[in-house]
Amino acid sequence: MMQQVLTTRVSAATLVLLRDRTRQIGELFGLDKTQRTRLTTAVSEIARNTVQYATEGSASFQFDAAGRHGLQQIIVQVTDKGPGIANLPSVLAGTADRNGRVPLGIAGSRRLVDELRVECPAGGGTMVTIVMALPRGAPLLTAAAMAALVGQLGARRTQTPMEELEQQNRDMLFALDELRLRQLELQQADERKNQFLGTLAHELRNPLGTLKMTLSILTRKKEVTTAELAQRCEVMERQVSQLARLVDDLMDVSRVTHGKVALERQPLEVNLLVSQAVEMTGAATEARRHAVSVQLHTDALWIRGDAARLMQVLSNLIHNAARYTPEGGNITVGVRRESSNAVVDIIDDGIGIAADVLPTVFGLFVQAEAASAGHAGGLGVGLTLVQRLTEDHGGTVTASSAGLGQGSRFTVTLPLASAPAARHAIEVREGLQAPQPALAPNLQAVDGRPGLGVA
Repeated sequence: MMQQVLTTRVSAATLVLLRDRTRQIGELFGLDKTQRTRLTTAVSEIARNTVQYATEGSASFQFDAAGRHGLQQIIVQVTDKGPGIANLPSVLAGTADRNGRVPLGIAGSRRLVDELRVECPAGGGTMVTIVMALPRGAPLLTAAAMAALVGQLGARRTQTPMEELEQQNRDMLFALDELRLRQLELQQADERKNQFLGTLAHELRNPLGTLKMTLSILTRKKEVTTAELAQRCEVMERQVSQLARLVDDLMDVSRVTHGKVALERQPLEVNLLVSQAVEMTGAATEARRHAVSVQLHTDALWIRGDAARLMQVLSNLIHNAARYTPEGGNITVGVRRESSNAVVDIIDDGIGIAADVLPTVFGLFVQAEAASAGHAGGLGVGLTLVQRLTEDHGGTVTASSAGLGQGSRFTVTLPLASAPAARHAIEVREGLQAPQPALAPNLQAVDGRPGLGVA
């Protein structure tokens, strides 16, 4: 659903106003501070090019509630009736011209945003389309909410040139701080990657070693009984399944991270999802003699989502609670409603989460630190998948713990379906319409939880 937000003139006299409006739109519609700075800089640079080469033009701001990969997007189109761009490929690439000058405006702006397209019609003129996607966890905006935001935009005061200059300086300081922070995060990510590779090598070596030894035994033995052959085959089957699980985990996180998972949304009832997730993870909790308490909501809570993926989210969290809770411990899975959201809590009295680990508990490969220290294994992708899949459903997931030995709580929040969707779901349940496909059977949860001391 495309919503027109604002159209404004582009000229030398309106460049300050355009920067201010771009920043305001980014803030109102949910871009984070870094994204706002990048979008504002890109729009300002394209507008400056418009003034330089075509004197004036126009900028149109639109909001797409269902853009690429299902993400909400802000779209800005800057058009002019100038001479167009004769050497467009080299300009887009930022290649130096014959005078040695590098046209950084368009090429640089292209690197700042999620997508930048340039069209130069045969009759002249240029249209630059700039796309910036909202963060994955941004709330879904309805038509009414978008109309209200447009109204707020119209009521906002614009900045003076001096105020805009001060804002640009603040944006530059913020950008420099972000660069330093990103550099530190990259260093830490590189360390986690190296630890992960060591963990992966260890996880692969064990089943491969067992397979090699079993095949060697079968090869050297002149006579193998049927019973022994069946036993050896069973061992090899377990090791192959372990290898397949590791590969599936890595493939899953790669697809989700790169936005290649297409969600098949349908009306779903949260109490039923939770009940089936508890049933699916029963073997893991029973093996460690955990007492599992389930507290369902008294009313039906309907959401729209992908049944298989949400089952994966809940099953991962329950499996991880079972893994990091000592034998005989307690796990509570509760369903409640908060305003227009359905909330699922997974609480355990296990080993807890250290305070220094809690902020990075959903980070990719964080588990490698725990595994290398001799704790329960896994590749450290489980909670990353939980977070990404939850955010793809417009929800959030948080972790909390009083510290090591104090247990943990993971909370999944999902937006409730609109009234028409809920009515449709009730009709399906009562047999008034053809039922939707059931929850996917035999779905396997991703094993492994990031972070040392994660319960």
